[in-house]
Amino acid sequence: MPENFADRFTGRAAVYSKYRPSYPDAILKILRSDIGFDQDKVVADIGSGTGLLSRLFLENGNKVFGVEPNDEMRSFAEESLSKFPNFVSVRGSAEQTTLEGGSIDLVAVGQALHWFDRQGAKREFARIVRKGGHACIVYNDRTSDDAFMQAYESIISKHARDRGSVPEVDDSYLSGLFRNGNYGKFSLRNEQFLDFEGLLGRIMSASYMPDASDRERFEALRVGVSRLYRTYEKKGQVRMLYDTVIFLGELRGLGSLV
Repeated sequence: MPENFADRFTGRAAVYSKYRPSYPDAILKILRSDIGFDQDKVVADIGSGTGLLSRLFLENGNKVFGVEPNDEMRSFAEESLSKFPNFVSVRGSAEQTTLEGGSIDLVAVGQALHWFDRQGAKREFARIVRKGGHACIVYNDRTSDDAFMQAYESIISKHARDRGSVPEVDDSYLSGLFRNGNYGKFSLRNEQFLDFEGLLGRIMSASYMPDASDRERFEALRVGVSRLYRTYEKKGQVRMLYDTVIFLGELRGLGSLV
């Protein structure tokens, strides 16, 4: 895990909470049909950030522990999810959640998976999950289905600062999390409509993009985003396209870890 993992999104919580895409309700249908998930299951949302994934489970009636090391992100989650009595905010990390052993039915992980220490997270997930418990890894993967999305990626590539440091999540990583290396993969279409402010905020929500503190680079980014928006907007909005990718399976137990 990079030393600055918990700090990477400091200063970005507001735009992250407001402009990152939500997760489709159809995720719950997959969980119900594949693992018999219901509202009685206890969920740990690891690297819960501002609570986007936690909200999906809270609206289903589940008790959710939102485990987040970044104070600013966690504060946003506590405020935005305060109406849900089943939400428990936890200052912890993927490697040290502080949760009780054998207390969790479903470990849920969103976009934060990239930043976890792989061995540490694997051991911690095995510790906190009940026997036969599962993990659901979900992320919104931008598509390249149309000219706008391709142009959006060009903006990212041009202005990103340290994108190359984002660790890759591959099959070897995923196989190490799940019992016998077995997991199912699902994909759902997702979309998001944004005005200019939203488009700029969506880009700024990425940890590797310049922000207002880097005045020269940020202004160059803003000019590029403005040009992109003017080219592709229709009725005051542009459409972001995503594949919501889901990896689902039974977690390894502590006794099976190597």
